[in-house]
Amino acid sequence: MNILDNKDQIIKFQGNKSVIESIYSLDKQIKQSYHQVKEIRFSKEYFKIENVVIGGMGGSRFPALIVYHLFKDQLQKPIIINDNYILPGFVNKKTLFLASSYSGTTEEVLIMLEEAKNKKALISGITCGGELAKKLNDLKLPFYQFNPEYNPSSQPRIGFGYAVGGLIGLLETLGVLIINKKEVEQAINFLTKVIKKFSIESYFENNEAKKLASFLFENYPFYIVSEFLTGVGNAIANQTNETAKAISDFRVIPELNHHLMEGLKHPEILKKLLVFVFFESSLYSPPIKKRFLITKEVVEKNNIKTFSYKLLGKNKIEQVFELMALGSFLSMYLSVLYKENPAVIPYVDYFKKRLKEI
Repeated sequence: MNILDNKDQIIKFQGNKSVIESIYSLDKQIKQSYHQVKEIRFSKEYFKIENVVIGGMGGSRFPALIVYHLFKDQLQKPIIINDNYILPGFVNKKTLFLASSYSGTTEEVLIMLEEAKNKKALISGITCGGELAKKLNDLKLPFYQFNPEYNPSSQPRIGFGYAVGGLIGLLETLGVLIINKKEVEQAINFLTKVIKKFSIESYFENNEAKKLASFLFENYPFYIVSEFLTGVGNAIANQTNETAKAISDFRVIPELNHHLMEGLKHPEILKKLLVFVFFESSLYSPPIKKRFLITKEVVEKNNIKTFSYKLLGKNKIEQVFELMALGSFLSMYLSVLYKENPAVIPYVDYFKKRLKEI
């Protein structure tokens, strides 16, 4: 039996079922947060904002990128995703600063929050607790504190459905996003079916997530995306790093066409390690479809292996949710092949410990 079809062995490698249960619950995470966040009551000032700055890092950053790129052409206000300590100079009383920290303990986000206060920005947030929840409560600000009942792993990158659903619902409530609510609900239902398709119970020969994990094992993947899938490409690279403890990168068409293709010749060892994973969509714009075709030709002319995954969702939201699920399962299956525990992040923990010591 292929090890990726052996649920008992997978659980043994991972110590328990928490990661698997979290990945299987991605649809429930999105559904819970999308509906609950709409219960928040905002004062009238929040509906007059001129721009939005979302502060987040890692697994609390890429959900914002997913939402931004998915709904980019439907945004009614400018959005910036801030991923360092310093806020943009334009932040003022007409700005909504949205603090995104799953744990509520992210140093950069807490410092951004203080700066946003000093700049008199309107403030909200998404978190499951920690110091961020305490500060927002003390300030009597409207924010979404979710109960992570569908993420027993407690890892933000595996419970990222809470931030994705929460951000969609919050931005929709404030009029920053104009979206079709029925499409969101249908996409969540579609995601439930996708999860079954990628699950351990779905055998290797019919499971694209397992096939892709085997293809990437002991290789260096470049995930290639474009347009509305750009944020999910970032997410999958993040999950590959933290969940599988494996190197990865993501690149975006058309930007990569202006430089990366000339960098495939050297060093020669790249030919042995590098693989390009093309996430192809029938919903890309016509120029992007042509670029995917030609980019793949160039990569293969350089004797670099490729893998193509064609998304099946019938609209952009469904395809984004589909790729979110694929990334979670893919990185979990990779962790099994590498015999790594996806529920621990020793070097991230070490880094945070050293930051406090210095």
